[in-house]
Amino acid sequence: MVNLEILLSLFLHANRYYMPLILQKVRAFLFLLCGLFLFSLFSSHQAQATHLRAGNIYVKSDTTAGQNPLRFFFTLITYSVAPPPFEDLEATLYFGDCTSQRVPRESRTLIAPGGACGQNNTFVNVYRFEHIYSGPGTFTVTFVGENRNGGVVNISSSVQQTFFLQSTLTVDPFLGINRSPILQSIPVDVAARNKIFVHNPAAYDPDGDSLSFRFLEPRISNGSDACGNPLGRTAPGYRGLENFLGPALPGGPAGFSFDVRTGQLTWNTPNVIGEFNIAFAVEEWRNGRLIGQVIRDMQINVKEDPNQPPVLIIPKDTCIVAGTFLRATIKARDPDKDPVVISAIGSILPPASNKASFPRLNDSTHTFNWQTSCLDVRREPYQVVFRAEDKPTDCRLVLVDLQPWRVTVVGPPPVLVSAVPQSSSSIRLNWNAYTCPNATIMYIYRKEGPSDFVPDACETGIPASAGYTRIGQVSAGITTFLDNNNGQGLERNKTYCYRIYAEFPQPSGGESIASNEVCATLESISLTKVSVTETSTTTGKMRVEWSKPRPANVAQLTAPFRYRLLRVPGQNRSATAAFVPVTGYNFTSLNDTVFTDNNLNTQDTSYTYKVEFYHSGTVGSPTVMVDSSTASSVYLTGRANGPTMELNWTYNVPWNNASTAGDQKWHVIFMDQNGGRNFVRYDSVQATATSGTYSRSVPLEPGRQYRVYVQTEGSFENPFLPDPILNNSQEVIINRLCVPVLAIDPLVCDENFVPNGPPFSNTLTWSLPPGCDAAAIDFYTLYYRETEEGDFVKLATVDNTNLAVYQYIHQNLLSYAGCYVVTATDMNGVEGEQSNIVCKDNCIIFSLPNIFTPNADGKNDVFTPKQGATFIRRATLRVFNRWGNKVYESTGDPGLNWRGVDNGGKALSEGTYYYQVEVEFFGLKPDVRNYKGWVEIVR
Repeated sequence: MVNLEILLSLFLHANRYYMPLILQKVRAFLFLLCGLFLFSLFSSHQAQATHLRAGNIYVKSDTTAGQNPLRFFFTLITYSVAPPPFEDLEATLYFGDCTSQRVPRESRTLIAPGGACGQNNTFVNVYRFEHIYSGPGTFTVTFVGENRNGGVVNISSSVQQTFFLQSTLTVDPFLGINRSPILQSIPVDVAARNKIFVHNPAAYDPDGDSLSFRFLEPRISNGSDACGNPLGRTAPGYRGLENFLGPALPGGPAGFSFDVRTGQLTWNTPNVIGEFNIAFAVEEWRNGRLIGQVIRDMQINVKEDPNQPPVLIIPKDTCIVAGTFLRATIKARDPDKDPVVISAIGSILPPASNKASFPRLNDSTHTFNWQTSCLDVRREPYQVVFRAEDKPTDCRLVLVDLQPWRVTVVGPPPVLVSAVPQSSSSIRLNWNAYTCPNATIMYIYRKEGPSDFVPDACETGIPASAGYTRIGQVSAGITTFLDNNNGQGLERNKTYCYRIYAEFPQPSGGESIASNEVCATLESISLTKVSVTETSTTTGKMRVEWSKPRPANVAQLTAPFRYRLLRVPGQNRSATAAFVPVTGYNFTSLNDTVFTDNNLNTQDTSYTYKVEFYHSGTVGSPTVMVDSSTASSVYLTGRANGPTMELNWTYNVPWNNASTAGDQKWHVIFMDQNGGRNFVRYDSVQATATSGTYSRSVPLEPGRQYRVYVQTEGSFENPFLPDPILNNSQEVIINRLCVPVLAIDPLVCDENFVPNGPPFSNTLTWSLPPGCDAAAIDFYTLYYRETEEGDFVKLATVDNTNLAVYQYIHQNLLSYAGCYVVTATDMNGVEGEQSNIVCKDNCIIFSLPNIFTPNADGKNDVFTPKQGATFIRRATLRVFNRWGNKVYESTGDPGLNWRGVDNGGKALSEGTYYYQVEVEFFGLKPDVRNYKGWVEIVR
C-alpha cells in the first residue's frame, strides 16, 4: 500500500507556489465536512444513541391509601456512557397490555470515580412510570433503548444493537402487596484479565418472597406483536463468558459459574480485554407460585492490570432463633498488601428498620452484629453480601471480592405445659402464651406414644418422619386446645403425645421450631387379647382377655360391678355393628377378665368382641356403663404359588400392631411342614396397623401339606396394660398340589391318512405323578387354545373321583388343531399350577386331480381336493386358459368345487387349463400355501 504521508509531501512540494489557494480550499472543505458530521450526529440522536451499558426495571404494586390492586408503579434504571454523547431525556415503557407511556428522565447521577486514577465513566438514569391495568393477568413490561455502547466483545456490532429490558408482574387482587426484588449492586463492574472475577447483584425481596436466579442471554428488539408490545431475540453473535476463559486459579470454581440461590457469579478467569455484557433474571416466588421477575442486563469491563484482588473470609450460612443476638467476624486480606475496605450490602443493614451494625475492629476485620426480633422471622433467609475492596496507591485497578452470607431467622419453640384427660375420649392441651405476638397460627400435632424426635438447631415445623399427624390449628393468641379426634372421640388405653409450632404471617411466612412434647393416657378397661386357640368349623375356640379398672378408678364407682361380653362375626368395630351378648355367662367379679368362647367356626370366620363395664349392676339389666372396648381376631388366608407360600392376614384392633422407629414389632409365622400341629417358628415380618403379608419360597413341595398360623405383636404403649399384646390367627392348610401329567391321543399322518370328519374330537388323559396324594384335590380344570399363540380359555371341569387316570373327549371340532393344559384345585378353592402343555395339529395332505368331467353324471363333476374342504379355512382358485387369460376366480368355497365354468357360469370348452390355488389351513400356526398345476376338462 502507498504511504499517504509520502504522497502528500510530494504533492505539497510540486504545488508549493499554489499552497495559499489550496489551503483556503481545504479549510472550506473541512468546515463543510464538520458541519455535515455534527448535523448527522444530532439528527440521529433519537434513532441511535449508541451508549447504554446496563439496566433493569423495578415494579411495585399500589401501596397508597386507596390501594388499587390494578395500579402499579415502575422504575426504569439505565446505566449509560459518561460523558454522554447524547442525552436520553425521555424513555418509553410498554406495559404488556398493548399500551405504553413516555416520561421525562427524573434524574441523572455520575457514578463516583474509583481508584487513584479514576476508573468509572458511567451515568445512572432514573425514569418513573405509573399504569392501571384493566384486569388480572401476567404482564411483561418492556423498554427498548437505542443503542448499546460500541465495542462490546461478546455481541456483534454492539453499537448497532438496541438495548432490550423486561420485567414480569402478576396482577392478582388476592395476591396482596407485591414489590419486585431490589438489586443493590451496581451492574457496571471491572475485572482484571487472568484474575478471578466475582459479582453479586445483592438482591433482596422487600416482601420476603423466595428468590431464584436464572442466567439469560442479552437481547435486542425484534419488532412488535399485533398490538404493539415489543418482541425480543438474542443479541446477534452473543457468546457467553465461558468462551473467554484463561487458566483457572485456586479460590473459585473453574470456568464460569452462576449460583441460582444467591446470584453469585464467578468468572475464573477472563482472558480477553474489553467490555462484556451478560443478563440474568431474578425470579420471585410466593407459596410455590412464580409471581414476577426482574431481568438485569449488566456490563463487565476487563482490563490488563497487575493488581491481585483481595480475599474475604466470612462465616458459613447460619440459622438463628428470633430474639437471639447474632455476632460474626468478617476478615479480608490482600495479596499485594494494599489497604482493604470491607463493606456490606443487605436488606437488614441501614437504612433498614431492623438495623444490623457492621463496626470495624481494625483495618482488615469487622464484626457483624444483629439483635434479631420476632419481626425478623420469615421463610426465606436474609442475604448479606460482604465486599472487600482494595485501595492501591498507584494507578492499578481497584479490585474486589464479594461473598454472600445467608441468615435464616426462625421462631422460638412454643412451650407446652400439660395434656390432661377431660373425659374418657378427649384430652385438653395447654401451653404458655407465645413469645412472638406477630405469629398468626398455632398448629397442633399428635401421635400415639412418645417420640424420639429432636429438632435440629433451626429445624422448623414437624416433619412427617417424626410420626406426628396434624389434628388442628388455632389462632396464635389462643393457649388451649381440646382433642376429641374431631368429634369421633379418642380411643382409650392409649398414650397420646403432642407437639405444636407457630406460623408467621404471609407473604414472608416462616415457622417456629417445634415445641416440647407432652403426653396423656386415656385409662379404661380394654380388650387385650382376641386369640384363636382351636381351629375348627364347629368346635373352634377363641380366648378373650381384658383389663380390669385400676383401684383409683374403682374407688369412684358404686358396687356391684359387672362385665358384659358381646360378639359379632367379622372385623367390624363400628358403632352400628350388630353385637350380640355371649350368652350363658355372668361376669360379676372384677377379676373375671379371661374367657374362652367355644363352639365357633374359627376356620372360616373371624370375630370381633366388645367388653362393657357397668357399676350399680342389678340381677336384671345392668345400669350405668362406664366404658367399652372392641377388638377383632386375626384372620389368615394362605395359598401355594408354586414353591412360594403366600399369606395375608387382617385385624381391626385398638392397639398398634405396626412398628415404629423406636418400637419394632414382629409378626411371627409358625409352621408344621408335615401338616400336623408340631409348630415351629419359621419366619417373622413387620406389618401395618390393619394387615400383614408374607410371600417367600419355602420351597413348597408338590403333594405335600403344610399347616400355618400367624402370631401378631402389638402394644397400647400404656404402662398399665400388657406389653406386648400377642394374638394368634386360625390355622390354615397350605397345599402345593401335585401337578397333573397331561397326554393327548396322537394323530398318524402319512400318505394313507383319511380324515374322519368334521366334526373331529381330541381325547385327553391325565394322571398324578407317582406318590402324590389325590385327597387334597377337589376338581380338575381343563383349558384350551386353538393355536400356539392364543390365550387359554376354560374348557371344562372334572370332579376328583380318585381315579388313576382321567379322560376327557373334546368334541365337535372343525379340526384337530389345539393345545391343552389341566390344573388341580384344592378344597379351599385355590388353583394349583398348570400341567405340561400338549398340542395336536392337523394332517395336511392337499392333492388336486389332473382331470375331471363336469357332465352332470354325478361322478367326478367338480374340481376339488381329494379330502374336500377338510382342515381348510379358506381357499382362492384362479384358472387360466392356454393363452394365459384368466377365465375363472373363486374365493368363497374352501373345497373349491369348480364345475368347469367361467365367472359368468358358462361352461368352458374341453381342453387343458392352468390353475393357481392359495389355501389357508386350520392349524397351530398360520399356514398359507400356494399350489400350481394343470387340469383337463373332459365332457
